[in-house]
Amino acid sequence: MVIEIDKKILNDTVDMASNAVARKTTNPILSGIKFHVKDSKLNIYATDLQTGFHKTINLKENSEEVSFVVDQKIFSDIIKTLPGGIISLSFDNGILTLESGYSNFKIPTMSAEDYPEVIPNVLGNILSLNKNDLLKMIEKVIFCALKDNDPLSKNLNSLYWDFRTGGYLTLVASDSYRLALSETKLEKDTDLPNSFLLSLKSMEELKIVLSNVNSETFKLNFDGSRALFSFEKDNAELVLNVIDSRYPNYSEIIPSAFKNKMIIPTTEFLNTLKRVSIAAGKTEQIRMNIEESTITMLANSPDVGEAKELININKEGEDILIAYSPRFLREALEKIETSEFEFNISGEVNPTILKPLEDNSYMYIVMPTRWA
Repeated sequence: MVIEIDKKILNDTVDMASNAVARKTTNPILSGIKFHVKDSKLNIYATDLQTGFHKTINLKENSEEVSFVVDQKIFSDIIKTLPGGIISLSFDNGILTLESGYSNFKIPTMSAEDYPEVIPNVLGNILSLNKNDLLKMIEKVIFCALKDNDPLSKNLNSLYWDFRTGGYLTLVASDSYRLALSETKLEKDTDLPNSFLLSLKSMEELKIVLSNVNSETFKLNFDGSRALFSFEKDNAELVLNVIDSRYPNYSEIIPSAFKNKMIIPTTEFLNTLKRVSIAAGKTEQIRMNIEESTITMLANSPDVGEAKELININKEGEDILIAYSPRFLREALEKIETSEFEFNISGEVNPTILKPLEDNSYMYIVMPTRWA
């Protein structure tokens, strides 16, 4: 078998497949990507048994049918270092040869017979989604998901896809100290899939694929245990097993009454927060003295010193002295695209809401911190 393929096409495909490969496994086959050449098509597969990726690349020439598996990291590292242009791949007697310009690599392969099925037949509700809209929604909430993959907290090490009556999709992520949700109106409001959970690792793979495909829209097919994402224009598919766990009722923690409601310039507040939080050091706390039409931000730590800065605001409600993690506030504000945002406080120890001004599609909820 000898095929020729453009480096960029091959590199982009391997990048999309990379997060579907098992990071830590006792089964070496799961650390690889599978190649299957047949009928002028190169099929590339990757799976960690939780996530499965498949993409078909059309070839100019016909080649004999052959299948093999290569170590993903080794193959990816080689492809990235090769010069641009056409790469020649040849397979013979268990050895894969890569040639480009004056470069020549020979790497061992594994048997494709031991590779698990990647894309099963998923039959269920089918929904059409916009790639850019969904990618933006994911970026607005994914940072809030719990990074710890302890089995006891797997429901928070995930993103919740909540399909709601009226044709709405809400993505939700939380680490128990904060919560972000992003909402969009779908084209249809009936026959929606049931709500489901996808692991953080699966969502990171989906984000990579969405960032690389050319398709403006794609199909989501959910059968109750697996979500299949089909990108027709790119000849690519991604299947993700859902997490069998119950997600907390996030609507219960959204405050309905506030002691203090403010409208604040986003960029000014964010820049002030960044400056003052330098003095927070390892304490990871910033205090806000909110009174009349101003906020006085204060931070201090033994290792850095002290900082204090004042900004003007538009406020309704009572004065309050409150503290937050500056990182939690910063990460949320960086996702707000409006020039002003709402900062609504329900109490010194109760949830606070940050949201874009006059935009209900994104909401961030954070718990204040106790005085250090």
